[in-house]
Amino acid sequence: VHHPYLQRLATGDLPSMRGAIRDYAYQYSYYSMDFTNYLEGVIGSLPYERQRAVIRENLEEEKGDPKATELAKMPHTKLFSLFKQAAGVTPEFEKATPPCTTVLVWRDLFLQKCQSRQMGVALGGMGVGTEYVVPTIYSYILRGLLEHSHLTKEDAFFFELHSHADDEHAEDLNNIAVEMSEDLNVREALRFGAFSALNLRKAFWDIMLARAIDMPVER
Repeated sequence: VHHPYLQRLATGDLPSMRGAIRDYAYQYSYYSMDFTNYLEGVIGSLPYERQRAVIRENLEEEKGDPKATELAKMPHTKLFSLFKQAAGVTPEFEKATPPCTTVLVWRDLFLQKCQSRQMGVALGGMGVGTEYVVPTIYSYILRGLLEHSHLTKEDAFFFELHSHADDEHAEDLNNIAVEMSEDLNVREALRFGAFSALNLRKAFWDIMLARAIDMPVER
């Protein structure tokens, strides 16, 4: 949650902030583009309809309105796509730059956790392991974008939106987790899911920091 990569991105302490932000926008998209699939996996793992209904509200927010012109109502994949474009991820860049192995493994393994048949794993991964920490993580990224790049608040709206909205999502998920955690086995699965999600994200931060440090100094 307070990884050195995030701290250095927030303070502009990288050889090329422009290059690091573009690389982040491109690489992270391979994880974030499947977020609705993660949520659908969590919904499928919950035993009661009233619990599933709570997560469906989050899913509908993610999907947004494809016809919307107001940023707050757009699909979140569209918001991230606008950020990618502003960060300099052109079709030419995408064609010339393969995704790193770590982000592909993260995406695949996190989806596996969200689709786990072991009750509690998906909820722990998406709740404490993701939604609960995203506002803090995105606050670092948002600071880096607004204070150490050419991007505007509109370009970075994806991160501003999630820095606030995910607090409510995390509370919903945590309330369900508390309800289910009377069962010792579910409690163990919740813990496993949370730590799995956090460790996968840390592995991504590790490789992104290494990539950013290896970039030529921006002049």
